[in-house]
Amino acid sequence: MKKRVFLSVSLLFIVGTLLTACQTATPTDAAGFNETLAYYVAATLTAQPTATPLPTATNTPAPTLTPTPARVQYGPTNFPEDVDPLTGLKVSDASILDRRPVMVKVSNFPREGRPHAGLSYADIVFDYYTGEGANRFVALFYGQDAAQAGPVRSGRLIDRFLVNMYKGILGMEYAYGPVYNSIVNMLGGRLISGDHCPAICSDGPQTETSRFANTAEMSKYYASKQSATNTKQNLDGMTFDSQAPSGGVDGHQVTMRYGKNNEAMWVYDEASGKYLRYIDSVDANNQMTMIPLVDRINGNQLTFSNVVIIFAEIETLNGTTDTLHEIHISGFQGRALIYRDGQMYDATWKGVADTPITFYDQNGNALPLKPGNTWMHFTGVSSRIVEDPAGVWKVTNYTP
Repeated sequence: MKKRVFLSVSLLFIVGTLLTACQTATPTDAAGFNETLAYYVAATLTAQPTATPLPTATNTPAPTLTPTPARVQYGPTNFPEDVDPLTGLKVSDASILDRRPVMVKVSNFPREGRPHAGLSYADIVFDYYTGEGANRFVALFYGQDAAQAGPVRSGRLIDRFLVNMYKGILGMEYAYGPVYNSIVNMLGGRLISGDHCPAICSDGPQTETSRFANTAEMSKYYASKQSATNTKQNLDGMTFDSQAPSGGVDGHQVTMRYGKNNEAMWVYDEASGKYLRYIDSVDANNQMTMIPLVDRINGNQLTFSNVVIIFAEIETLNGTTDTLHEIHISGFQGRALIYRDGQMYDATWKGVADTPITFYDQNGNALPLKPGNTWMHFTGVSSRIVEDPAGVWKVTNYTP
């Protein structure tokens, strides 16, 4: 502003001076005066500073929003052809579902057989008490196979019901006479026991933990039998929903204790949305610690989308020996605790002879599992349940 006033005053001063000079000038001088006046006026005006242009506004792009994953819901019936009805997950090749589920009896004791093989590939793992503080698994493979699953061990009475409910085939070692006969009577040709390489093979010198199964080869071996019916089965019954239902309470950790120094601990992992599995280990002084349970095939810690504790009637058939039990699941129902998404749901389970185990809320409505794999622990109806501190649960098996 001050510069503009100064220039204006200067211009008036110059014009005034030239006009004064013009009064005494000749006509010839007048023409020169006009040229001089024009020169000074132009020079003065040119001297004005050029205005600095305003900066151009830059539009900041809006942040890209991460799309919310689509909700996934399946079951209890009408599963699409490419969806595994036992996990609620799509499979890359739907033809893998055109067969019976393959089920393998897996050892947990002695510890020399650990780490187990193939459990990370299983749709469902059933885990139950076998007596004298020990437990064993039945791993079910359907949506994918495991090149090695085991160590394979002998059967128990509950196996015949589990295999029948899921319409599968069973790979196991032999079993105690009456138990073996009972399994054969129910499953018939759907039982593969002992060495049938490449379906079930010994990995080195034969020991109680040296046999392993190849689930794809088991399926082929069964299909080669004259009376085999290795076709797609109706496995409707389970319900899956990627959105956790309401009504849950904090359940970010749960431990299942089957006996002294025999525990399974699950800890919820927010990043993966699954439960990490830990297992008992003992040192030279017989002191127990919990270590990650890994799959010997890939070295990865086991992670499961759902952990379920099923409370069932367990009948001891050989008294104080405590090695022969009937776990009543087919045609029975009872209480279940379901852990998914860091929440615990108090539910009811129901078992039917030829249908997968199903779960219901307190109002009798189907309670969905999270799409993915499921680990089911079986324990006695009188087992002890403790929550301490909040969200940390421990169930101690009790078998009368």
